[in-house]
Amino acid sequence: MMTNNNNQESIQISGHLGPIKALDVPLTLEISPLTVFIGPQGTGKSLVSQLLYFFRDAQYLISTHSKQEEPEGSVRKVVEGIRSGENSKRSFSSFVMGDKVDISYTNEDNHQGKDDWTITCYESNRTIRPKSKFNQEIQSWLMKIVDNPSLSGDVQSNALFVPAERSFFSRLINSDPQSLGGSELPITMREFTRFLFKSADTHQKWQEDFQEQPLEVKEIDRLITHELRGHAVFSRKGLYARRWQWMPEESNRPIEIEMASSGQMETWPMVSIAQAMFGWKTSQRPLFIHIEEPETHLHPSAQVAITKLLTYLCNKGFRLVITTHSMLVLYVLNNLVLAAQNLPEENFDNLPDASLRLAPNQLSAYLFSDGTAISIRDRESGQLDESKLSSVLGNLETQYNQIQAYDILWR
Repeated sequence: MMTNNNNQESIQISGHLGPIKALDVPLTLEISPLTVFIGPQGTGKSLVSQLLYFFRDAQYLISTHSKQEEPEGSVRKVVEGIRSGENSKRSFSSFVMGDKVDISYTNEDNHQGKDDWTITCYESNRTIRPKSKFNQEIQSWLMKIVDNPSLSGDVQSNALFVPAERSFFSRLINSDPQSLGGSELPITMREFTRFLFKSADTHQKWQEDFQEQPLEVKEIDRLITHELRGHAVFSRKGLYARRWQWMPEESNRPIEIEMASSGQMETWPMVSIAQAMFGWKTSQRPLFIHIEEPETHLHPSAQVAITKLLTYLCNKGFRLVITTHSMLVLYVLNNLVLAAQNLPEENFDNLPDASLRLAPNQLSAYLFSDGTAISIRDRESGQLDESKLSSVLGNLETQYNQIQAYDILWR
């Protein structure tokens, strides 16, 4: 259920959790309406995003995927299920180095009070134990379902996790859609499938009555379609009824979705869901959206467009966490913050529209590396500090200059 965008959120890790080494001082990340995690591979970006996703949608995930075990077993089943399918032999305890790791989450807003929850993960016995208040909360959720099992279907999901493996959905959504909900897949992928199926029904309804399509759908089309060179369609009737297809730009002949380009296959699922959400009741929209590597397989101009989609959603009241490897995403966000600071509230040619600009206090960004994560947002300017990220580019430039100067300076 969507609320307002004034949540005060944070996640804290105490201990050695996989690549995160918060041994002496806990690692605390303040979460803004749009929060970006950037850094090299294997530094903990997705791990932290997945843990945050668990806390944000804990009641739904536990009520739906825990099979109503006691709180400790329920939490372990869901946390491990977010990382891997039910057939996996891996356990979350493989991330725990040392005796234990504490992971805490706080979320305070003006309407629903404050959540202050902690889980403790133990290496020796693979236990994931919810602490006091959180344990009591989970117990109350589970007891409601035990007393009335039909209530499990009434718990609304409050978060959407958009996984990195989006082309996987393009390959199977038409040919073997049932496999996308299989228990051998992680919970994140199964839940994403559910959202994708729901969005298909919404897009089909709009085909039958175009007038019902909200303004936001058209605005997202204007933002994205040209840069992707087309858009996804969900056929209503005929040979391809109830199948996703790709409609190339300036064409009226769709192709199978798995015949689209790699960037198109990666991007259409999250764009189609983003549009469909505006056709759902507010109570049915996820407040929290996690997106892994939205730039995957995209040309730079399309990366710019997809980043603007993120700020558009943020300005519509959604709270987003993004993991990325793209410097370009940060450059775009910096421009949108600067535009919000310097431009009047009107649109100009060749400058970001007012609906896409991002107020500085809406943005956080963290660089993950060397066992920790540091904020790269300058508190005074509100801008992201690109110098903290440019060492790779700087090294390449230095190397280029050395190669250029070989005949001049080295002999």
